[in-house]
Amino acid sequence: MSLSRSLFKKSSDEKISSYYSPVSKFKMLLLRPLKNLPCDAEIPRFLEENDKYAKACGLSPLAIPHESQINRFKNHEITPIELLAIFYFMVTVAITHKIADSYLAAIDSPILDSHANPLHKTLTGSCKTCPYAHTCSHPAEWVSTDVNASFTVKHSNYSYGHKVHTMVDSVSNLVMGLFVSPSNLNDNPLFIPLLKVIDTIVRFRFKKYAADKGYDDKDNYHFVVNELKAELIIPHREETKTSPSLELFRIKDQVYHCTKVDMPLRPNGSDKKQNAVMFKCPNGFDGFSCPHATGCLKQGQTHKTFKVQIQDDLRIFGTPTTPKGSLQWKDDFKKRTSVERVFSDNKRVRQVASFLNFNLTAIFTHVVVAFVAHNLTVIFDHFKDTFRT
Repeated sequence: MSLSRSLFKKSSDEKISSYYSPVSKFKMLLLRPLKNLPCDAEIPRFLEENDKYAKACGLSPLAIPHESQINRFKNHEITPIELLAIFYFMVTVAITHKIADSYLAAIDSPILDSHANPLHKTLTGSCKTCPYAHTCSHPAEWVSTDVNASFTVKHSNYSYGHKVHTMVDSVSNLVMGLFVSPSNLNDNPLFIPLLKVIDTIVRFRFKKYAADKGYDDKDNYHFVVNELKAELIIPHREETKTSPSLELFRIKDQVYHCTKVDMPLRPNGSDKKQNAVMFKCPNGFDGFSCPHATGCLKQGQTHKTFKVQIQDDLRIFGTPTTPKGSLQWKDDFKKRTSVERVFSDNKRVRQVASFLNFNLTAIFTHVVVAFVAHNLTVIFDHFKDTFRT
């Protein structure tokens, strides 16, 4: 064991812990994604073998901290606010030097598997049908281990973990902003907050924003067009299926009425995903018993439900400058894959999907540090190319 490993091994020693500055500890954290190290434990080993990196971190080659010092800093000492301040400072630097391009931002919510699923196995959503049921701990045990993760299904594939809601500049591949959430949270609710955060902190807007069908919502369109003065490139979800009972209601005095008893339908909520309002027939309301109930209702039903889709021009047709389905719209939508490529590359070369933490703050730290390293690389490559020319 080296001198440093014997002298600086106890993370519980407050005096030793305070020996290293927060800046040095953060630089050590950055080394893992920058040098593609497989785990946090490899950071001290890498520093012991590479004196120049130890000195760059502000360390003496004979005083390399134990890995527990780095873990304590990652899990408990650095706060999310401090991390976001560093992350958005890097974004601001990129914007100031005109590295970020304002043409199109791509938004997506990739999934990070929880470490509670130790081998990142493909799930079926049921222990009874899962081929790994006899060889791994059951999901009930995973949930008790990682209380911040959750189950979700995408394209018939089950996952247990977290989502990283991310916005990427499609030209420079700079990561502009992110949120981390349990994986069962729908993509749509965090779309507007993510855009608001980036617009408020770095004061930077894109001409166009592209995302997949999961973000197809009229509120998103109107926010981007009216508030950000930009265009939204999102495929339109399939239309609400025509109700087989469409002939059972009609509009009278701007109110939907049942055609059989000529009584108004009762409001029954809405379906935001399909941009539709819902109604139910008057049977059973205020003591009314419909004489046609036996012919209209199925066994066990107390009333019939109707769904009427609201036409929204922005959502269905897009904007006049980029009509939905046009060649320009299709070309812009293809640029959305930049966010998928960035996340895939960071999984491969920055170990963003490799973490051993159940602490949500530590997971957030791990993801943000990986994206800070990614943005540093984008900025460095820009200046390297500039100096060459």
